[in-house]
Amino acid sequence: MTQKTYQLPLTFEQILNLVLQLPAQEQEQLIQEIKKISSNNEDLLTVFDRIGRNAQAKGLTEETLEELLADES
Repeated sequence: MTQKTYQLPLTFEQILNLVLQLPAQEQEQLIQEIKKISSNNEDLLTVFDRIGRNAQAKGLTEETLEELLADES
């Protein structure tokens, strides 16, 4: 298995590519969350910052993030 690592912070293109690798149900959940938040007039960076803080609060570590971001192609 080949792993691809990313330097943080990620570029917008890297984030989009990662989202496209998610299962369809998780993509839909993310889309719904962004729609819900966008109705609050938050900018995209604020949304991603909040998502990152929530993920860390739920136990996401840098090591786990690297595993999730690994390119398995």
